[in-house]
Amino acid sequence: MDIELRLLRSFVAIYESGTLSRAAERLACTQAAMSMRLKQIETEIGETLFLRQHHRLQPTSRGAELYARTLGVLAAYDEMISATRSGKPRQRLRLGVADDYALGILPRALARLGPDSGYEIEIVCDLSGNLAAAIQRSQIDLALVTLAARPQGTLFEAELALRWVSGPGFGHGAEGAVPLAAYPEGCVFRKAMIDTLEQARRPWFVQAQSRTHAGIVATLRAGIAVTAMAKGTAPESLAECVEAEGLPPLPDTPVYLLGHGNSRLSQLLQDELAALAGPGGWRKSA
Repeated sequence: MDIELRLLRSFVAIYESGTLSRAAERLACTQAAMSMRLKQIETEIGETLFLRQHHRLQPTSRGAELYARTLGVLAAYDEMISATRSGKPRQRLRLGVADDYALGILPRALARLGPDSGYEIEIVCDLSGNLAAAIQRSQIDLALVTLAARPQGTLFEAELALRWVSGPGFGHGAEGAVPLAAYPEGCVFRKAMIDTLEQARRPWFVQAQSRTHAGIVATLRAGIAVTAMAKGTAPESLAECVEAEGLPPLPDTPVYLLGHGNSRLSQLLQDELAALAGPGGWRKSA
């Protein structure tokens, strides 16, 4: 079976328009030509794709299935043609970002990079340990992570203040158990929260655990837990808590930019980290 792209586009036009006449207007051809194209594609498929109902063409189950698949085929073809005609090829850059930094640090760096950077950026959000391993396996080119110890391949490191973060309306007594929203065991932020509360002799429990930033943020917005984030990286809808609200201060946390070589995006991420850390709070590897 070898169906022409012209026939596939005609089929999509018929499916979305509901009539041959409207589909013909959309593709600037005659209704007779559109009818002939539909007959050709049904012959190729070997099944009826539409049923006539009250002056409209109602897709059969086979027609609906073909429509969904055809959209993917046409989109891939159009993207291929567009990339071929775009001239200068773009350099692929694979970036890994710990979830906490994907919204708090990365957008500012990407905005400064701009759309005409010459890069095609593949962004992978995952736990820091997984990203560090991916760097070692050369599966990604850059990674922004927080780990308990300084990893190999560190290009830049910064010490950022760690802050308690909660949603609007969250309340906890000065002596009550603190409900935590945390990443799985092994997360540096999770350990920092627990160690800090233990040292302050404050009871705590894990209210919610998630591998993703979206899961943590959803819990905070519900007002049922508190978590730790690097200063300046919390979403706008959340608030940093202060010591007066009964929570002991958290320690600073290291943030590492890992990678091989240098790039414009790497430098922009370093600039963002340096701005958050302040003078003396960062170090660039030799």
